[in-house]
Amino acid sequence: MDVSSLFANQNSVQYLVDQFMFFEQEPRNRLLDRKDSVTSKIKVLSDLDSKLSALQKRSKRMTDQFTDYFAARKSSSTNEDVLKVTATGGAALGNHSIAVDRISASDNRVSNQYIGANSGFTSYVTDQTFDIEVGHPTDDDPNNRVMITVTVAAAAFTADNESVINSIKNAVNGAMDQAVADEIITNDERILATSVSEEIGTSRLSFNAASSGYTYRMDFGSSALLDDLNINNNGQSSGTTGGYIVDPGTSISSSLLNSKFTLDGLTYYRDSSTVTDALDGVTLKLLNSFTTAETVTISTDTKKVKDEINEYIKAYNESVAYLRDQTQFNKTTASRGPLSDDITYRDILSDLRNISQGEVTDITFGEYNLLYDIGIEADQQGNLSIVDADKLTTAIETNSEYVSDIFNGSDGVATKVNDYLEKYIKTGGTISDSKKALNNEITSLNDRLSQVESLLDRKEKQLFGEFSSLQATMARLQNQQAFLSQFIIS
Repeated sequence: MDVSSLFANQNSVQYLVDQFMFFEQEPRNRLLDRKDSVTSKIKVLSDLDSKLSALQKRSKRMTDQFTDYFAARKSSSTNEDVLKVTATGGAALGNHSIAVDRISASDNRVSNQYIGANSGFTSYVTDQTFDIEVGHPTDDDPNNRVMITVTVAAAAFTADNESVINSIKNAVNGAMDQAVADEIITNDERILATSVSEEIGTSRLSFNAASSGYTYRMDFGSSALLDDLNINNNGQSSGTTGGYIVDPGTSISSSLLNSKFTLDGLTYYRDSSTVTDALDGVTLKLLNSFTTAETVTISTDTKKVKDEINEYIKAYNESVAYLRDQTQFNKTTASRGPLSDDITYRDILSDLRNISQGEVTDITFGEYNLLYDIGIEADQQGNLSIVDADKLTTAIETNSEYVSDIFNGSDGVATKVNDYLEKYIKTGGTISDSKKALNNEITSLNDRLSQVESLLDRKEKQLFGEFSSLQATMARLQNQQAFLSQFIIS
């Protein structure tokens, strides 16, 4: 090979530099490989944290002290057009008979009807003040009531009837707005005033309670203006005469504002048609009255309980599978997982398997103390599944504690998993510390890479200089050779 050809041009010099630098870059490549490995391990730990956190979240849900997800209930009524039912885990199982005499209504009072263009209030030449009493129950006094004062300015009464009605409406609504703002009443306890026109040219004042029932009825203080309006009339409105629309009555039982229903032979009265306190854990929504009794059924929601368990199993299996992939040797790919050299993370896999297959002692019923007893087993890989659905169904429907104790007892499976995982996934826990150490290593590697890159850059410049100098020397020699060859006699 003609050595001079290696220095023929600038590209030749670049080639030589590249060849030499290929070997010089080996330390840099090792650092980059290590950085890639550490970065990959950080991602693996982040993914593991995510999966273990999801498992702990399901474990916490199954050990929730306020909601018993193993006592899930479903409810039904024999006629959902007139009665809807919902139930929580605290509801007792069973059937109930119910008939509804009436649903609740809001107190509604109307004034006499007026010809809008007439002027029937000009005799009032001073401000008019009246009181409206409304319900404001408290924890200490469920029958507590407060008085809201309304003032209508004298100037309002010089106008026609329609304008006067509107002025009174605005004064009532303004007083109620202020009472709500001052926290004297809540928005649900206020009176809503409107002006209505049943026929063109007529005007009538209407007061409506924001909430239904006898508790939220309205009463009035003494007032000449209210007497003239007849809105405080203790009688039912008829024709153009003012009064109540629904008889407010004088007691809980006599008021037609309350819903009235018979449940399992007992008569109940409630302010609302949505009743939450007649049956523990059950909400009855009375949609209409009906005299023929309907049946309310409260039963175990087996599917919902199984769904909860399956979600736990899913989170558990995803964690176990990920740990297996990252901490063990993969025969298919003939490679070791990135965490296989860390006994801390290898132990999580075996510990979780031991917890899931261990015996629970904090139980109410001795015959149910293993996941196996409720039809849940682990395969050779450690994955859980419901292998005997009938066994689980029987346990749930017979007594939900058969199932719940195994998961949420003081040494239950979910309880122990939740406690065990905490040290790994909490802030400042094992995974967090491992990632911190690895990030510190990344920082160190970056510093070393910067140093190596600087050395390589200087080396490359040095080689360019040396080879360029050789190239110039070779060029001079070639020129001299060509010059001398002119004097050589053939």
